[in-house]
Amino acid sequence: MINRILGGLGRTLIFAGVVLLLFVAYQLWGTKLDEESHQEDLTRSLGASLGVTSDSGGDAADEDPAVIDKEITTKLAAIDPVKAPPAEIPKEGDPEGKIEIPKIGLRSKTFVEGVAKADLRKGPGHYPGTPLPGNAGNAAIAGHRSTYGAPFNRIDELQVGDDIIVYTLQGKFTYKVMPSPEDRRSGKEGGNWGQGWFAVTPNDVSVLLPIADKNTLTLTACHPKYSAKLRIIVHAELVAEPATAPTTTVPPETSADSSDAEDSETVTSPTQDAEDLIAGDPKELTPALLFGAVVIALWLGSMAFAAWLRKGARRAWPVYVVTVASTVAPLWFCFVHMDRFLPSY
Repeated sequence: MINRILGGLGRTLIFAGVVLLLFVAYQLWGTKLDEESHQEDLTRSLGASLGVTSDSGGDAADEDPAVIDKEITTKLAAIDPVKAPPAEIPKEGDPEGKIEIPKIGLRSKTFVEGVAKADLRKGPGHYPGTPLPGNAGNAAIAGHRSTYGAPFNRIDELQVGDDIIVYTLQGKFTYKVMPSPEDRRSGKEGGNWGQGWFAVTPNDVSVLLPIADKNTLTLTACHPKYSAKLRIIVHAELVAEPATAPTTTVPPETSADSSDAEDSETVTSPTQDAEDLIAGDPKELTPALLFGAVVIALWLGSMAFAAWLRKGARRAWPVYVVTVASTVAPLWFCFVHMDRFLPSY
């Protein structure tokens, strides 16, 4: 009897360990698939808005996203920022432009308007309430370091003078990474600061405020990797004259104090609590537990059926093969909802 109890406990622990490892794998690599799918959709959407078509005259929606991406950057780079009219601020979650950081291998990633968790699952997001990239003032863009494609994974490798290139509807803008402020350099270099970056607490939103006499771009992400304890900050200065800014900083068809914005964790002001940017959605816990319960029920049923087969001296392994196949979908959806429930990094 004791042996059976210990055996059951051992199998339970093994099962729990395997599920935990699979969830870690999902967060590191599975979420990347989600981000890549969103990036393809965003690229096609941006291409369609620019009238980008294939050589055969086909619609951008039917073309290879990599081809569309190249055509987008070529078309935007040909725009003269000085002559470009003010750009309309996109709705939250819509594509706003492209960002490249050659030093860390970030190649033409589409960034969206908004920094709510749902926005950052698609790619880097522009902080509403800060200037558009390429405009006067301090524009700000947030991105993940560990999950959802981890666009800012190697942001701590940036050095003074490295290029950050942004393409918007007003043209191509090049920023140069600035030295980290002397008053932000506490402790050993490489810990919470480097020559081209520094770390702050999540509530230190002063980094989003304008920098005197400079037109800048600020990149933010969680720090260190796989943790949300701090925020890593990179300031970069625009090397040319800024483009004309829009007359409003509130996206069309949205409002800074709408209930929808609150529900979706929209950041409509650079003074909002930065912890909201990575907070999970409590409503996602219930579906995660339900899908998890389905997985557990399937495995308990298969174990009971396999035990019955063994009593009759029949092979039980086909039962486990069928169970593995049948639990893939509910386990995937369990991971999807659990990831949305947990903070993101």
